[in-house]
Amino acid sequence: MASACTKNNTVEFTEDELDQVVSIFKALADATRLRVLSILTKEEQLCVSDIAHALDMSISRVSHHLGILNNLGFVKAKHEGKQVYHRIHDPCIIDIMKRSKEHVSGT
Repeated sequence: MASACTKNNTVEFTEDELDQVVSIFKALADATRLRVLSILTKEEQLCVSDIAHALDMSISRVSHHLGILNNLGFVKAKHEGKQVYHRIHDPCIIDIMKRSKEHVSGT
């Protein structure tokens, strides 16, 4: 498989950094969370019910995944009256998703 990634670069982690990176990859290893993030890249912000409807999932299931993404700082919730809107908070997550897609598609 052809790769656009640079070869022969060294990457070293402290133990704390390694733990954080493992948490990131664990979170991204879930297809539902990747779908949630993908939907949030298409809109400035969405409420849980809109995301749940788009994914044909229950609100509680989507809320669970949003909580994990929120704890990692990938998404942020904003309260407006009775509604809670979610948006991408860390633009680096979009970069990670794009690079992952490029890696698997060979572009």
